[in-house]
Amino acid sequence: MTYADENRYRYETYGQHPWPESYGHDTPRYDPYGWQAPWEAPNAREAHRDDPDLAALRSAYRLLRRISTLTALGSFVVYVVLSCYAPGLMGSKVTGELSLGMALGILQLVVTFAAVSWYGRSARRSVDPLARAVRERAVPAGRHAGMAR
Repeated sequence: MTYADENRYRYETYGQHPWPESYGHDTPRYDPYGWQAPWEAPNAREAHRDDPDLAALRSAYRLLRRISTLTALGSFVVYVVLSCYAPGLMGSKVTGELSLGMALGILQLVVTFAAVSWYGRSARRSVDPLARAVRERAVPAGRHAGMAR
């Protein structure tokens, strides 16, 4: 009767390995003197990190994202909290067979669509001109002259 532990050191004693050479043995080696590996190359993102136009673009985009997200999410959270903790209030009739919960549910759709349309309109008005200015300054005019944007 043999156990699994008996053959544990078989390959170490004979100097052989049950598998061929390790993976990656044929990959190119990089010379540490004079040639830089691609993963160590300076990144364009790091070069423009302190650019004031990019900082303004990031700030405008961040503000736009936060306002629209908090508007849509905030109205939904209010609806869920009222549904959980005030079922009597949500079940009260507004008019005819329409309850306050149903009216707030319909209002939730309206608020979501309003937040999306406000986001698109504000992005076209405030963020897109900044992005266009940054793009035109970063990309030379003749490089992509024939391409549609």
